[in-house]
Order: sequence, then structure tokens, then C-alpha cells
Amino acid sequence: MFDALIQPHRLHAAWKRVRANGGAIGGDGESAVAFATDLNGRLARLAEELAHGRYRPGALRRVPLTRPDGRVRLLHIPSIADRVVQTAALSLLVPPLDARMSRESFGYRPARSVDQALDRLRALAPGRPWVLDADIRAFFDSVPHRRLIDELGIWIDDARMLRLVALWVEGFGGGRGLAQGAPIAPLLANLYLHTLDMAFARSGIAHVRYADDFVALARSRAAAEGARQLADSTLRRRGLALNTDKTFLRPLAEGLRYLGQNLAFVGSSAQARRPRLS
Repeated sequence: MFDALIQPHRLHAAWKRVRANGGAIGGDGESAVAFATDLNGRLARLAEELAHGRYRPGALRRVPLTRPDGRVRLLHIPSIADRVVQTAALSLLVPPLDARMSRESFGYRPARSVDQALDRLRALAPGRPWVLDADIRAFFDSVPHRRLIDELGIWIDDARMLRLVALWVEGFGGGRGLAQGAPIAPLLANLYLHTLDMAFARSGIAHVRYADDFVALARSRAAAEGARQLADSTLRRRGLALNTDKTFLRPLAEGLRYLGQNLAFVGSSAQARRPRLS
């Protein structure tokens, strides 16, 4: 796998994707225009550094992003070169790893979408009138690096590729957190939360997860409480925690806002509902 990563055509294809995605300046201050000035030479040097173990990721650029609700989320943007290598790695990692992920995981996966997650939620609703509406406290800031790196060996069986991904994780800094803005981060998020998907599956709990945003549906309030306890204990064992201020048990009849949609549940079915304008 690593040998395929450093092939010129793969790095060049990754560059095209980075450029198409906007090519924002990273922590080293280099623009996409500057990178492209000697494109073949830059890609050749990247391949050589990777092949001989000299490649090291650069600094991240912090970019505040204001959400619609007024909260500020920090993006951490890698350099153009690092984004090229991460994008090339994803082209090799995603196909085999995605095939092993849960069918109830929809975020940042090929051929999966918000609409599909909502459709799955509607399909699970009949006969399950209670919902666990859950929130993980500061998920992207909290993922423990050491445990994540240790577990990557379960997913990646190429030692050099494993070491490369570990370099990116360590480069995020601080021992915790995934750099939102790094191409590799969404895949790492899904890998780390796969254990939660499996815990629900083993317990027969119906759920839908989109990255760190998940809900579980249950046939009774007691069963919904059981899902909450299972989520809480599973996350705590992994160095994470539910945000108790934003995690609720409620009857589906009260409705649910999920993935930007207001969902109205009539009887045992769900329909999308536009928010009312005041």
C-alpha cells in the first residue's frame, strides 16, 4: 500500500483534488499557486522524502469558523504538501476500511449522505417510540492520540502506512484531538467511533450515526435509558464523554432535530418538517 502511495500519478491526482477543494494556505504559509510553480519537482521531492522516511508533517494553521448559532469552531489547516499526501493516502485507505464499517455510520463515507442517514432513521422509527438524542462533549478536541494510534494497527496492516498516519496524529499536537481541516481527520473519527457502533449492534440497539452525531431508538423509556448508559460507559472507556447538557431521552412524538432537519414523528413514522419562522 505504501509503495502505491508514493507513485507520481497518485500524488498528482491528490494534488488535483486539493486544488479543487480550494487549496487554502496551511501552517507553512505556502499557497497553492506557489506549490504549483514547480509542481513536478515538489511532488518528486515529496515522494523521495516519503520513500526514505524523511517526511515530517508541518505546522497547522488555526482558522476560527463561526457557526450559525454563534459558536466558534477552530479549523486546523495542514500545509498544501501535507494535504496532498493525506489525500493520496485516503485514496488507498478508504476502500478497504470503509468496507468494514457499520451500516449505521453515514458521515464522511463514499456514497453515503445526510439524506441516507435520515432515511435510515425513518426506517427504524416504527415500533420504537423513544429516542436517545446524544451529544459527545467536544469530540474532535478530545480523541486521545495514544489510544487511537494503538488501535490503528487493527485497521491498517501496512507498517509504513501505519507509521505515516501516526505521524499526522502526533502532529495534531497536545496528545488529544483531531485536526478539523485535515483530510485524514474524518476517517480517523469514524474509526475511533466504530467501537460505539459495535457496542450498540451487540446489544441490539437501533441507532444512526453521522460522524460524532448519533441517535438511538428504543421500544421503551427503560430501553432508551439502557442505550444512554451503554453509550456513556463505552465512550468513557475511550477517553470521551457524553455532553449531559445536550443529551436527552424523549418520546419521538415530541419530534427531533437531527442533521439540520426538524423531524416530525406521527404515530410510528417520521417526516421532515421545516422549522417555523417567527
